[in-house]
Amino acid sequence: MHQDRFYISYTPTTPEIWLNGKEAHHILHVKRAKLGSKIMLFDGKGFEYIANITEILDDKLKVSIEQSKTVDREAHVDITIAFSVPKGKLVNFLIQKCAELGVKTLTPIYCDRSVVDIRSKSDEKIEKWNKVVIEASKQCKRNYITKIENVMLFDGLIKTICNYDLSLIACTESHAKTLKSVLNEHLSAKKIVCIIGSEGGFTHRELEMAEKAGCVPINVGPSTLRIETAAIVISSMLLYAYSG
Repeated sequence: MHQDRFYISYTPTTPEIWLNGKEAHHILHVKRAKLGSKIMLFDGKGFEYIANITEILDDKLKVSIEQSKTVDREAHVDITIAFSVPKGKLVNFLIQKCAELGVKTLTPIYCDRSVVDIRSKSDEKIEKWNKVVIEASKQCKRNYITKIENVMLFDGLIKTICNYDLSLIACTESHAKTLKSVLNEHLSAKKIVCIIGSEGGFTHRELEMAEKAGCVPINVGPSTLRIETAAIVISSMLLYAYSG
């Protein structure tokens, strides 16, 4: 039976805790929970809790944790998607779907041809995007939260390439390999980053820098995909390739 899940931003250290704020409002005024109702909580760090509502006071409630357990529903591969931010609400769609799929990290980047520049309001944007991630995890039953990094310049991101087993850069260049062929050559990769540029693609300078650092140019077909489409398609293909 489906059970609604609610997020707490910490790991409880006592069997009784108070909930307030947005989640308490959702429990009391949207789901209409009452004294004695059982709810499911998760802390974004791998734990989930079955709890019983024992007290309601204005817009907060006390719960008694009856059971706690670790439930691992995570992918077997650590995926980072570094992406040039698309216009408008498309970025919310990208973040939501990548979080549902199980992408571990999302890194917004600013490239030579990026249209959207969030560098001056990175903190504000990330706060909003984290809410999207939390809602996605609640819905898809992930017990971890996709991490959203601060915005990075493309050049700065390239300096971190050495931290990954496999580094990919999505492009439409004639020498780009198919993602399928590249993955067949890297069957044991555990930590992967894929860089996705703006709608206008990467500049020659960026591609040259990325390839010198060890990034493999890849494509996922003959079509030129939108940023959010590419992020979802590539994440899905990576998860499929390294599942089981």
